[in-house]
Amino acid sequence: MEELHVCLWGDDNFKNYTPLLELGKTATTLVLGQEHDFDAIRSALISPSGHPQVLNWPTIPLSSHFETLEQRITQTKAKSVFINLSSGARESAMVLYHWALSQDIPCYIIDDEDQLHWLPPYTQEIENVADLANLKAYFRVHQINLRSHGFGLKINDSLNNLVEDWIRSPDKYTLFRTLNGLASSAKPTMQNTLAPSFSTSLTSPWESSPIYSLLLDLIDQDIAEVDNKTVTFKDEASKFFCNGGWLELFVYNQIKALKTQVPEIQDIRLGQEVSYQNMAKNELDVVFLADNQLYLIEVKTSYLSDKVDAANQIVYKLEALKEILGEDVKGMVVSLFDMPQRSIKRAGLYDIEIVSGGQLLHLKSHLQQWINE
Repeated sequence: MEELHVCLWGDDNFKNYTPLLELGKTATTLVLGQEHDFDAIRSALISPSGHPQVLNWPTIPLSSHFETLEQRITQTKAKSVFINLSSGARESAMVLYHWALSQDIPCYIIDDEDQLHWLPPYTQEIENVADLANLKAYFRVHQINLRSHGFGLKINDSLNNLVEDWIRSPDKYTLFRTLNGLASSAKPTMQNTLAPSFSTSLTSPWESSPIYSLLLDLIDQDIAEVDNKTVTFKDEASKFFCNGGWLELFVYNQIKALKTQVPEIQDIRLGQEVSYQNMAKNELDVVFLADNQLYLIEVKTSYLSDKVDAANQIVYKLEALKEILGEDVKGMVVSLFDMPQRSIKRAGLYDIEIVSGGQLLHLKSHLQQWINE
């Protein structure tokens, strides 16, 4: 083995994981933690060289613990040994650092900008940690269970062009309130089928409906059928698309397009369902990893301009997800309609970005600025 990286199990374990990816199978990890965490450590910190080694380690170690650590390091026969102090309790990290100084073992930390800093007396230059992780690894390290992702529709150029056209027509935005209402009220047409269609009624024949142009678009995409006053969505995925899924697709496409200009974007998912221990499952509308940092986007097409409580609930949900999914997670709300000023101020308190209404025409530049902050 070329390198052994010793680290502490703690609240920021992704920084224990990312330095190993560039080293491939030439490096492994020895994780210091408590026995009741051993299974979590072994499953979370799988690197290219396999499962990590573990060593029982108290918050305040005794000399006997350091003797055992020294023996374990010797047994690995690694050519080089380093200590990563990016995670774990501060008191534990300081004790380990002082021991490392006495053993002449180099120590480093990874900061919130994803830069690796060598600690004194070592004076190597600051290094950027390679952006090689993906979302699957991020969630595994944070002990988040991944479920399904996407929303079931076949995504093609025609559908992508449609959602782009809809966004480029702000004069149509108010029409989506009616479309949301139709999709929300649609009921299964056949209760005993595995994949039912969903039907609802217009207040007038569809040819005279205010959303006539939207219905034509949906017919062209084979998402809906219309007969006089009856609108039938082909399946649940089609119903979801009309009830806001189309805006999620637009946001997802904007990030995909931005990836060619911002190579720090590593991975993107649309409609990712996750669960955490005993937590009920949550859907992340759009989520991506950039520069080893997680970005969450909550997407809304419902009318929120005069609904402070409903808008605040979206902010609260995003803040709660940030707390569960990682210390440095960044959050954004993308809303088809302007958010109430009180909710925008509240989002600012939680460091959550808001992009709404006419700002959607320039979403890509908002995203780029957000990533670069």
